[in-house]
Amino acid sequence: MEVIAGIDVGGTFTDVVLHDTKANRLRIAKVFSTTGQQAEGLVAGLEQLPVPVADMDAVVHGTTVATNAVLERKGDRCALVTTKGFRDVLELRRRDRPTTYGLTTGYTPIIPRSRSIEVDERIDARGQVVTALTDEVIDGVADTLRDMSVESVAVCLLNSYANPAHEQHLVDRLSFLLPGVSFSASHELCPESGEFERANTTAVNAFVSATMGRYLHSVQDRLENKGFQHEVQVMQSNGGLIPARRAGRLGARTLLSGPAAGTVAAADFGAAAGLTDVISCDMGGTSFDVALIPGGAPSIASEKNIGYGMPIKLPMIDITTIAAGGGSMASLDRAGILQVGPESAGSTPGPACYGRGGTKPTVTDANAVLGRIAPDQQLGTEDGFTIDVDAARRAIETEIATPLGLSVEEAALAIVRIANEKMASAIRSVSVDKGHDPRKFALVGYGGAGPMHIAELAKTVGATTVLIPPYPGALSAYGCLIADAKYDYVSALNINVEGEELGRRVQDILSQHASEGTGMLVTDGFTSESIAVEHFADMSFSKQRYTLRIPLGERQQGWSADELTEAFLTEHSKTYGGRHPARNIKLVNLRTITTGRRSLPPLEPAQAQNVHQPTKRSINFTGEPQMVDVLTRDTLVAGHTLEGPLVIEQTDTTIILPPGTRATVHDSGSIIVEVAR
Repeated sequence: MEVIAGIDVGGTFTDVVLHDTKANRLRIAKVFSTTGQQAEGLVAGLEQLPVPVADMDAVVHGTTVATNAVLERKGDRCALVTTKGFRDVLELRRRDRPTTYGLTTGYTPIIPRSRSIEVDERIDARGQVVTALTDEVIDGVADTLRDMSVESVAVCLLNSYANPAHEQHLVDRLSFLLPGVSFSASHELCPESGEFERANTTAVNAFVSATMGRYLHSVQDRLENKGFQHEVQVMQSNGGLIPARRAGRLGARTLLSGPAAGTVAAADFGAAAGLTDVISCDMGGTSFDVALIPGGAPSIASEKNIGYGMPIKLPMIDITTIAAGGGSMASLDRAGILQVGPESAGSTPGPACYGRGGTKPTVTDANAVLGRIAPDQQLGTEDGFTIDVDAARRAIETEIATPLGLSVEEAALAIVRIANEKMASAIRSVSVDKGHDPRKFALVGYGGAGPMHIAELAKTVGATTVLIPPYPGALSAYGCLIADAKYDYVSALNINVEGEELGRRVQDILSQHASEGTGMLVTDGFTSESIAVEHFADMSFSKQRYTLRIPLGERQQGWSADELTEAFLTEHSKTYGGRHPARNIKLVNLRTITTGRRSLPPLEPAQAQNVHQPTKRSINFTGEPQMVDVLTRDTLVAGHTLEGPLVIEQTDTTIILPPGTRATVHDSGSIIVEVAR
């Protein structure tokens, strides 16, 4: 592959990065996202690049289509088919509450109870048939679904992870009886225990897959009409790629598509700079996404909540998202207290300073008033798009400053500080709350707004090192370029770690995983030399709900009970600081990750393109404005040292180095900032 395009569609901007691997050159386009018609912004961004779509060898896409469909409840008309007696599985959940002492939840299941259908069948936890499933029962279900006029069906039968026979037969017959209706089966998506989590994951997949499929089909058609001759690749939540034809059927696997791509890129630039322990901090126009990357590899969660009562039981990069982007709106609540978010101005109408009809003050407006964004700076590659500082001042004065009796500058500083505190809390949630000291990690700041806030965030959480990549405003799109293809597999066992037959059973399952994953990657065009296989075991002490993931490496054979026990106790001691060899140990799941590695040459350090004297402008950091030097990033070269206060401008973002910071341009092109505590 010589010319590759990576695309990330965000809530405000659509970022496109073009990598010409032969010339080893990177170009970017940053255009407004087209709400409700993401393909329009995607094509508009591609058309700004100097290479015709027909000459591109690959297009890799990170998308929020599935996420938006779930959060806005704008998916397909779905039904749930489940075992008799379990119709209320989505309503009952785990009987948790969003607030400890709240009496109501405000929770609405993704599929209403009125479209939940029971099937008279039963398989026990050991996979034995208790009540057989008959064709007459299935025919009755088909009649009910036909009367409901559903577009998609989630099928989740009790204990199908232990024996999928009933679920397979049900899906096969319903597919024949109801042509045109799509089906999502729990044994294919997440064959694990946990009835509610498995049902919700299957329901979400059914809810978004047809929408995702239509969207990807439209993208593929639009590109093919322009001469593109390959299949679009889509970023998954696990940080790996999947062809669009599969992503359309597995929409739930793309729920954290864009943020996952940014995390992959953050890990890559951190490693290039010799920083293996980093925290990725992506502040875009709508949200702030943060993830822990210890040892150079993003933390992976086997289950993730994307909203209250919405667990997804699929492997995902462990990303925490809060509503604290540049477009997050500032307002006063009923008590007259200043709040920032969760509502966002998005791309339409956008912040007041964008001049697109927005009148509500946002974090971006506050940064414009404080001088952190220049009035004449062009953000992105949209023609004629500049900042209207007067509009930002009017919005903050009307909505915040006058009601609170503050000056416009004081109100703007308050907005920025509250946004920073919210983001600092998110950083602590992925570090301190999980036993990691953020002071020992470097923060990677990216997203269109991230580099303006990242140094202040580091000081707030006690971190002393910040990394700002070469193209931080389009880093998620760059992550799409460098991501590998990836397929995950899991098999539930839930057995005691004992007996001579254990090793053979483990070998059979891991071999099957590896064979299937390798076959998929070969079909996708990868050679055997570029395919890697990793195995893991989910294990716990008996009667514990939570498990530890034990790395097994590439090895499939010879895993005796004693070896698995020792591997578990070693990992348990490393994690919790103790060993309890007398207790029974359970092997809950076996997992395999098959990866198709894409060989892309590393980017060469950028050469200085311009030489000119820095300008100056007034910046307000703490209440008193001061004159600060303003540089452009294309004047910087490796080894260049910088000292704050300083502003560095580039097409995709603005970098703010507050007083007390020192920075060096690394050979990889990243700026490494040292923040005084």
